[in-house]
Amino acid sequence: MATDVLSNKPLAVRTTSSTSTDSASSQDGASFDIVKTYRNLLSSDPDMTMPVAAIESLIELLRVTPSSTAMETVEVVKTQKALLLDSTPNPLPLLAGADLFEQYLLRSLRGQTVESFDETKRHLLKNRQLFAARAKAARDNIAVIGSKYISDRKIVLAAGGSRVVTKILVHAAATRPDTHFKVIYVMDGSPHCDASVSALREAGLEVETISTSKVAYILKDQKDINLVLVGSEVVMQNGGIISRMGTSQLALLTRFAGGSQKRFFAAAESHKIVRKTPLWHPQVLRVGVKQKDISKFDNVGVDPVGQEARDWVADRDEVDYTDPELIDGIVTEQGVKQPSQIWELVDYEK
Repeated sequence: MATDVLSNKPLAVRTTSSTSTDSASSQDGASFDIVKTYRNLLSSDPDMTMPVAAIESLIELLRVTPSSTAMETVEVVKTQKALLLDSTPNPLPLLAGADLFEQYLLRSLRGQTVESFDETKRHLLKNRQLFAARAKAARDNIAVIGSKYISDRKIVLAAGGSRVVTKILVHAAATRPDTHFKVIYVMDGSPHCDASVSALREAGLEVETISTSKVAYILKDQKDINLVLVGSEVVMQNGGIISRMGTSQLALLTRFAGGSQKRFFAAAESHKIVRKTPLWHPQVLRVGVKQKDISKFDNVGVDPVGQEARDWVADRDEVDYTDPELIDGIVTEQGVKQPSQIWELVDYEK
């Protein structure tokens, strides 16, 4: 069972009126721009993940909204959470963070101590930076854990421009001098891939780059590849992952073209787990992502413009779903988990 990112201490349900006089505040949070706050947080810290930015946005909402009762605050949080999720064509990473924060808040309100609800808010505001700090610490722990799966005289095939994958490989290069490995990086045109390759080369690693069209050839031809490593935008409750378009294809090729000696691992912090369970191998549209659906040929040859274009995921940011049966392990800060074990990390509300 996952632990709270703040304290496990039960907090109060008794409420008192807030004395906040912030000029941006209102009883229902209507004057607070949660979307702008979220985007400013992401732009101000390149290491901040989308789930953590969502959490910090909701904490800022509490700071500027003087709710007189606990239930009023819960309603404001639910309303602003919905606005935040509706602001992006791919709400899943934000949903992971927002759900985590909402569950923490609801647990806090069920405490039976004599502390007031104002104390709950003060506790959250005082410790708001812990969310980001612990998220970065999680990435560091993943780097330590994941680096142990890098083999001597082998090749890692990486893709997606993931920061946590880059951190795993850089950590392995820095802390395991007797382990000599190389990296082949799949370039999909994303600037994140360029940044990852640059960071790996700066760390002294030998990195070869290939286009997506060469993946099957490389997996069949290069016998020294024993690990395929990708990141993830979110991990579904069933152990499947939503990640950059092409990840599912890479997993399929690893399984059926790469042979039994090649393992497919995804790396993700546990705060990226989203409480959704697909009933079958889904199109990402079925789990809330708004991107082109060519399965019905409704939009062939038609490019969206204006507001419609802004409502859809841009081509460069499209994602796909990788079935848990194609994943050999998910590297988290709590260890390498089988996809079937992900449900253990979900912090269910009781």
